Amino acid sequence: MRKLYVIFFALCFLEGDVVCKKSVTSRETVRSEEDALRVNQTVTYVIPKGEHYPTLNPLVFTSRGKITFYAVFDSSCIYKTVDPLNQNDINKLYGFSDCNTQHLINSARIGWRWSNGSLRIFAFIHNNSVMLSREITTVKIGRKMNCSINCLANQYRFTVNNKTVQLPRNCSDNYSRYKLFPYFGGDEAAPQRIKIKITELSN
Repeated sequence: MRKLYVIFFALCFLEGDVVCKKSVTSRETVRSEEDALRVNQTVTYVIPKGEHYPTLNPLVFTSRGKITFYAVFDSSCIYKTVDPLNQNDINKLYGFSDCNTQHLINSARIGWRWSNGSLRIFAFIHNNSVMLSREITTVKIGRKMNCSINCLANQYRFTVNNKTVQLPRNCSDNYSRYKLFPYFGGDEAAPQRIKIKITELSN
C-alpha cells in the first residue's frame, strides 16, 4: 500500500495533474479501508457551488475487487450548465483506481448527469488513459439506487438497479486501489450546491 501511495504522488508531481492535487491540498488523513469508517454508514457528500470536489474527500485505500453501494440524489442534482455543450459531460459518483496506476490511467466509476429531463447513470472508465462510458439506466430524484462495480479478469461489470453493462479492463490481477469519491465535471464546476448520499455496503 505504501508503494502505491508513493507511486501515486510521484505521478501527480511528474504530470502536474490538477486532478491529483486534491489529495495534496485537502491534507485529509490517508486511511486504510479498515479505519475509513464508511462501510455500512450513509455519508452525505456536498460539492459546493463553483467546486469540483466534495468537502469530504479523503484518500482511502482498498484491496477489494468489488464495491456495492446505495446512492440517493436529491433535487440539487437537477442543474443547467453555463455552456450547453457541457450538459452532456458525465459527473462521477463513486468507484476506484485500478491496475496499480493512478485513476486517469486506469479506473472504474459509476457516472451521472442531468440531461433531457432525466438523471442518467453511466458506467465510466479510464482504460490505459482512454475514457470510455456506456449508459446503464435512468433513475428518479430521491429514489435509492443499488449499484455495484465488479472487477473481472478482463472486464468491469457495472450493475445499477439490476441493469448490467460491461466495459474492458486493462489488467487481470487484484491490486491495492484507492477509492474515488463524487466529482462534478467535466469542464465546468458545480453550478450550485450538489448533495449526494452514498452508503457503501460490506458486500
